[in-house]
Amino acid sequence: MADLQKISEIITEHIKTKGDLKADFTITESTQREISMKDGKFTLFRTLFDNDLSIMVIKDHKRGTKYINTFEKEAVEAAIDEALSSAEASDPDECFDIAPGLEPENFSNKALVPDIDKLMERCLELSEDIARDHKKIKVMEMFAKYTRGHSLFINTNGTRDDSEYGFYQIVMEFAGNDGQNSTGINVSWVNFDNLDKKLIELGSIEKDLTDAENSLDPINISDKFEGDVLFTPACAYQVLSYVMGNTVMDNALVNKTSKWLDKIGEQVASPLLTIRANPWDERIICHEVHTLDGFRSENYDVIEKGVLKSFAASLYASNKCGVERARNTGMDAVVDPGDTPYEDMVKGIKKGLIVGSISCGMPGATGELSGVAKNAFYVEDGKIKGAVMETMISTNLFDMLFNIKAISKELLCNGSMVMPYILAGGVTISGN
Repeated sequence: MADLQKISEIITEHIKTKGDLKADFTITESTQREISMKDGKFTLFRTLFDNDLSIMVIKDHKRGTKYINTFEKEAVEAAIDEALSSAEASDPDECFDIAPGLEPENFSNKALVPDIDKLMERCLELSEDIARDHKKIKVMEMFAKYTRGHSLFINTNGTRDDSEYGFYQIVMEFAGNDGQNSTGINVSWVNFDNLDKKLIELGSIEKDLTDAENSLDPINISDKFEGDVLFTPACAYQVLSYVMGNTVMDNALVNKTSKWLDKIGEQVASPLLTIRANPWDERIICHEVHTLDGFRSENYDVIEKGVLKSFAASLYASNKCGVERARNTGMDAVVDPGDTPYEDMVKGIKKGLIVGSISCGMPGATGELSGVAKNAFYVEDGKIKGAVMETMISTNLFDMLFNIKAISKELLCNGSMVMPYILAGGVTISGN
């Protein structure tokens, strides 16, 4: 185990020799225990160790960064010198800054001591559950991990955050397979902090397996029409991430490409939609405790009942654009549930799709999205008719936000997001 305090002292003393500058740095050591399974049998058990150091310096309004994965004294001091050289070679910008000094604070979560034997039992149990209840599923590989980390964040204004964390993760690669036909490879994963529940009950694992089985006999859609799309929680997160990237994040603000630059306090979506950036939500596992700039992270609302409440601006973007700084940078998305059960949402679709993901490029600032619907099912008159392949969907994201018809009561909690199903109308659907 590395002595993070000693390493921090080496860094602090070397920074002091560089004259008048601002700096912050993060030192992290982590251990990951990884278990692999294939065909219901354990194939690998290994322990991985990792050391990481990231340094940021600002001198004469010039910014430089450096990242290394060793704690050797010579390498650490050289990294500081390289960050400073990078800063000196860059252009000055008075908007570069670091957070003010805060009282030192310690943070920890509740999964600091792993139960590897219990984790292995749960993995075997999951393998047995799939073999018994999902006979048309072929599991390519299953990975179970426990990560334990210790991190120090320090800046030259006096902030010192000491964080310890631990969490479990399960990742599965699988496909539907009935002996003759096979679907594409699917991935299901979830982060969690205890082993109280069966793994098949976590996140969307059970539904992902069922959807893969139901995708073995796809149907063709030959026509083009405007209909409804029911986005699964994972796909809803994908779509909303595209929206946020083009509207409230740093690049869109600094480059002035966001369509919402002057929309704070205005309606930008259906009143059904509320998006919160809530790292301290108890359902978010292993969240950030300070922003990338060094402020203590707090929950905040991005959109409340369709009204834009805040940008996700860093300290730099805040200074550059004259907007309020976001109170966290993790963007751990928590979307409020609606009052409509998932089954009723399906029954309300006259003609449309349930979509698990979209294969597409990043939409531009205009919000035009076009891509192939993946893990998708055709719905007509409120009934699921079958899985579809090579079916395109296209929409304008900004129009889509106003065309939200319903949001589900049900929520997917996979440790990094809390997301409902979202039903939107006015989407163009094109068969193969």
